[in-house]
Amino acid sequence: MAQIVFAAGVPHAPGLIGLLDAAPGAIQDVVHTMYAELRRELLAARPDVLIVFANDHLANSRPRAYPDFLIGMAPVHSGPFEWYQEWLGCRNYQVKGNTAVAEALLRGLNRRGHRMHAQRENLRFDDNISIPSLHLKLDETDITLVPVLQNCTVPPLPDTRQCYALGQSLRALIEHDLPAGMRVALLGSGGLSHEPGGARYWYIDKDFDLWFLELMASGNHARLLEDLTIARMEQSGSGGTMELLSWVVVAGAIGPRYGTQSDYALHGNFKCGIGSVLWDLTREVDVPRPVRAPAPVTAEPTLPALFDPSLASHDLVQDLKWDAALRARFATHEAEVLDRYALHPAEREAIEKRDFRALYDMGFHPYLGGQLARLIFGNTAGKGATIAVRKLVESLSGSQLESVVAEDGVTARP
Repeated sequence: MAQIVFAAGVPHAPGLIGLLDAAPGAIQDVVHTMYAELRRELLAARPDVLIVFANDHLANSRPRAYPDFLIGMAPVHSGPFEWYQEWLGCRNYQVKGNTAVAEALLRGLNRRGHRMHAQRENLRFDDNISIPSLHLKLDETDITLVPVLQNCTVPPLPDTRQCYALGQSLRALIEHDLPAGMRVALLGSGGLSHEPGGARYWYIDKDFDLWFLELMASGNHARLLEDLTIARMEQSGSGGTMELLSWVVVAGAIGPRYGTQSDYALHGNFKCGIGSVLWDLTREVDVPRPVRAPAPVTAEPTLPALFDPSLASHDLVQDLKWDAALRARFATHEAEVLDRYALHPAEREAIEKRDFRALYDMGFHPYLGGQLARLIFGNTAGKGATIAVRKLVESLSGSQLESVVAEDGVTARP
């Protein structure tokens, strides 16, 4: 019987490498300390394999044919994918895979009633796997990696209870299907609150983040399943905050456990709340810790009602990301490239006029909206991507952004 020896939830905000040096010293300290502590505990646990659940970010599949869970089965995992590298501002890396464990996940979770997909070729990794891999320096260890890229943003998607149930099946698989004596580490990579591609791109919901970290460290899984709804996550950042479902899979696998929170960092340039939880696997919860009440949910999420997976503009963005030659041609002969796609007249006009508001109203996915903006206006970490975000938000809000006021600060762990 294999054993889970490490479990944690971490953020993977793209700015955690490329923009980190420009952040205030106190913010840098939180990030470096958080990942250093996690790396120390990971190495001390001596795992044979690290299974990472993380949002796919529409990096590998098209919205009209989107898997809820995609397992990476490659013998070596290389990243980041070339288009994401300048945006992340990070180095290349290679981490040894574990094909046998990946095959066991595909086989065992499907047999237990969960529709899983898998790919033997190297997956396209962005911040989802790249940020934790680089901060944890996985390529300097003998720990093998099995990435599971998760649908956290394309409706309909597995909700909190479904993700928790998957985690429970994962635990059964680890205990009964993997080799006796194998030591397994689990990592949920995603969050905290953020809204990539939305009109609130710079918005970070500090109150939600602190509540969520407290909840995940409390050991109160009844509250977790009741209170961490799709509507609550969408309210705190549409299309991004739902990445926290990757933490829920890990929580389901380990069952109710107390956790240790890191300090919490709020930095506008990261466009995402920063904090982690490391779970104590040495004892089960007797009495859950108290958790503050979450803010009320005042609106239903709009993405499921508006999203149209049939739009050809989704294919355009995916192909531009995946094909460097097509990107180069788009930069010099945009009309010719647009001619290759079955765009509705209004859809094409919106692209030509850089009218993201009109595109979104047609059902264009906001996450791909952020990526289209970077394809048009700039993709480099810092200046290029920041210009792209400003142009996108101005189009969505219908007004010129004179300045961006973002709160910075650190909240010490409890």
